[in-house]
Amino acid sequence: MLTVGKDTYITVSEADEYISANYPEYDDLAVVWGVLSERDKEAYLRASLGQIEALVIEGRPYERGQDLQFPRRCCFKAGPDIPSEVKEAQAENAIALLNKDLRTRSDEQMKTLGTLGVVKNTKYNKREMGEIGLGATLTGTEKHTALESEDALKMLKSWY
Repeated sequence: MLTVGKDTYITVSEADEYISANYPEYDDLAVVWGVLSERDKEAYLRASLGQIEALVIEGRPYERGQDLQFPRRCCFKAGPDIPSEVKEAQAENAIALLNKDLRTRSDEQMKTLGTLGVVKNTKYNKREMGEIGLGATLTGTEKHTALESEDALKMLKSWY
């Protein structure tokens, strides 16, 4: 179980609310997130937190010895509470990590089908069948960021 301020900025129920409020009801990622177990959602939130904690953040922790980088003493956003942008960034990055996992599994499945001879020309069949994964497949030419989600990175821009 996640503990806010110790190993997460946002609870699973808060992440569920964020995703419900910001993604259409039948959005593929929102649907997949909705059917994940509590344990799996926590795993994505932990992975998202790890990426956020790896960022170099301005200011200093609000309290000496706090476990996480936020809350901070810096800029105009100082205070004892975890900013809503940080919580939302963790949820947004978690769903981006879920999407990355789905795309990776999809690509692995296509390679397996090709190896088994079920699919003769993987690229041709991807065009014919459409993407199995969600969203665009990475080509390796995209700019790598510290977070999986560009939107989450924008949400945290005030602090780095």
